[in-house]
Amino acid sequence: MILFLLLLNFVISWWNCYAVGGMWSESKALGGFARVLAWSAAIQSAIGFSSVFLFILIAIANVFEVLPPEMMKHMVSLWYLLIIIPAIGTGLVLTIHSWIAALRERSLLNMGTAAWNTFAQVHNMYSAIDGIGDALGDVGDLFDTDGEGTAIVAVIGLVLLALFGGIFLTCVLIKKYAARLPIPERA
Repeated sequence: MILFLLLLNFVISWWNCYAVGGMWSESKALGGFARVLAWSAAIQSAIGFSSVFLFILIAIANVFEVLPPEMMKHMVSLWYLLIIIPAIGTGLVLTIHSWIAALRERSLLNMGTAAWNTFAQVHNMYSAIDGIGDALGDVGDLFDTDGEGTAIVAVIGLVLLALFGGIFLTCVLIKKYAARLPIPERA
């Protein structure tokens, strides 16, 4: 089940990059809400990709016994604390936009997107209220461990690697898909 969710997350993140790439140049030219919308979808993509990369890094660290098993929970908690506020903020922007699109054009696709975004936003907000305290405790426990400085550095490094990997892949894909629809210069 977790592999299916990671695959779904990867596909949705890729699709977001494709959609953002199609509007990137135009959003630059227009500015305003269009630009906020493009950046919000890009941030969501980076977060989605980073979740997949984090899982892969945890699996590799576990297989090669790079870290003690209890450090895996700390990795997830640190990653969660770093992404939850951007995920909620950008998710709210995308949810509001999907509501507007569903009200303007009442197609099954727009209404389904609005329903999914609403579900995801409510889930993320509830999870944040419910989970931030535990994640803060886990990260606090990470720094309370005695004599495991190398493990702490490895946890932080792997989490940052997952985050920067997600950001990098997002940038590459948006640039690739933005090149397919160049906006002509004004005369």
